[in-house]
Amino acid sequence: MNPPLRSLLFCPATAPRPLAKLPFIGADAVAIDLEDAVTNDRKVDARADVRAVLEQFADVRTYVRVNHPSTGLTEGDIHGVVHPNLDGIVLPKVESAETVRNADAWLAAAEREQGVEVGSTAMLLLIESAKGVYHAVEILSASDRVETGIIGFVDFMLDLGMDLIDTSEDTEELLYARSALVVAARVAGKRPPLDGPFIDIKDSDRFLRQCAQGRQLGFAGKMLIHPSQVPLTHRGFAPPAAEAEQARRVVDQFLEAEKQGVAALVVDGRLVDYPVMSRAKRIVEAYDAVAHESQVTT
Repeated sequence: MNPPLRSLLFCPATAPRPLAKLPFIGADAVAIDLEDAVTNDRKVDARADVRAVLEQFADVRTYVRVNHPSTGLTEGDIHGVVHPNLDGIVLPKVESAETVRNADAWLAAAEREQGVEVGSTAMLLLIESAKGVYHAVEILSASDRVETGIIGFVDFMLDLGMDLIDTSEDTEELLYARSALVVAARVAGKRPPLDGPFIDIKDSDRFLRQCAQGRQLGFAGKMLIHPSQVPLTHRGFAPPAAEAEQARRVVDQFLEAEKQGVAALVVDGRLVDYPVMSRAKRIVEAYDAVAHESQVTT
């Protein structure tokens, strides 16, 4: 079973102090950024910074966001950062399956060069435009390396001419694109995708509402821009207490009925069979995982 990917925390490749703190923040995974967070004059040199960090990150689930092929830097980025401690790359602004296939080939060549098992470096794909959303199934299906997609809010809104400042309370203007990516990931046979970043790092209440909405839409977690968002994300993507309590009753009563040879029963007025039981079990596990994390950190 794949480990959970609820929180993917981004950090610039050229920020040594924040990078050093990443293993202690508690994110499910981290992404070292060579793209938007690095100035053009530092992008090539920053590859060495990434490799130095990877040497220390043996126990940290780590991705690197490389530059888009239109910059001419992607192949060099990949050859510069593939490492035994690298779990995968984040490929930005993907709009075609060809882009994914090219990255796949570059990864295979870099893996052979570095003595890394070919095919072991995964890909997370940032979908950040109307064209990317439209072709999402084809894009996500283009390589076995693809774990899932991430919806890139800011570039998507720029592409469609949306107002980046005066967004609606629950970002209704993004519901179609977000749902489309969730459906595309399912059709392509990938794990549920990650929701996009929340820019206002001080508005915890709205952040939590967006997490809850993302969970309802079918996202597994969120792309993060600040360490403070990690525990909020784990909380926001966990089931509410009332839902977890009901799910626990479903599990307990179903297991008891199963001992009597019964595989369909009514719990709290709702029919429960094996599919319902399976979902209830996942809800309980998700809730208990966050509860355990809270106990560990207090």
